[in-house]
Amino acid sequence: MSNLEEILEIEDIQVFRVLNNRFRHRIMRGLVEPKSVKDLAAALDVPVTRLYYHVNQLADAGLIRVVEERKVGAMIERVYQTTARSFRPGHKLLESGVDPAEMARIAAAVVLDPARLDAEAMLVRHFAEGLPDPDLPSNLGRGQAIMSRSRAEEFAKRLDELLNELEGDDRDDDALEFSFSFVFAAVGVAE
Repeated sequence: MSNLEEILEIEDIQVFRVLNNRFRHRIMRGLVEPKSVKDLAAALDVPVTRLYYHVNQLADAGLIRVVEERKVGAMIERVYQTTARSFRPGHKLLESGVDPAEMARIAAAVVLDPARLDAEAMLVRHFAEGLPDPDLPSNLGRGQAIMSRSRAEEFAKRLDELLNELEGDDRDDDALEFSFSFVFAAVGVAE
């Protein structure tokens, strides 16, 4: 199948607007591995007809693409996959004069809405069913730290290194998919 790009830089605010939809986040997560709309509907437990509009929106925005076409009876079935492992605003978008408040709202939603959905799913499993494996590492929390600019730069560098290390495919028999999201930003002057 196709290879995913590591990072897709988005240069058009409309693409972020398309991505800023909880149901489309679920679709994107479902299409990390290639799937037809029929297979995706089964995986998400939704009717196929509910997906077509959203899949077309994501494809038109360049967030997913057709990676295979196959003949099924008299029809052509398309198999889709995300175009990249992660997305971020490109320099042209940041320099385009987009209202900073709108850009901030959309960018935060694109990162934090999926994080909230992941956290809710983990907590439902924990509270309703008990975790399938009590030794399985998971964590939910929020922290703050006061640090110098140089220490913050070092932390950001180490975080990038860790993320790059973890992005490799570790697909052995017992591999599990883990989700993590973060916001690392100065929020004010320490008092």
